Amino acid sequence: MNVRLPSRQPQQQPPTVLIGLMAIAACSLAFIGMAAVVMPQFLLMVLVGIGMVLFFAAQYFVWGRWLYPLVLRQEQQREQRQQEADAAAEAAARQATGTAGTDQG
Repeated sequence: MNVRLPSRQPQQQPPTVLIGLMAIAACSLAFIGMAAVVMPQFLLMVLVGIGMVLFFAAQYFVWGRWLYPLVLRQEQQREQRQQEADAAAEAAARQATGTAGTDQG
């Protein structure tokens, strides 16, 4: 006797976040529109604000993409120089210890 269990398919959730974002965007646009009717320079202030946000976002992505690999390379080079300096100091200390041991004996 074969018993088949019902398949568990996830129920689709309503897009509440999308609906909320759309409602906020609609209210914001309505407020901007009403403020622009009362005070026409308000629209210019909003456009300048949007331009500043876009400028800062572009700065963030450009500098983040270009500078992060550069900083990583510099850090690797610094670590490599430090390791080479440590190895040279250790070799010099070994050589000085070896030379000092032969002078005393």
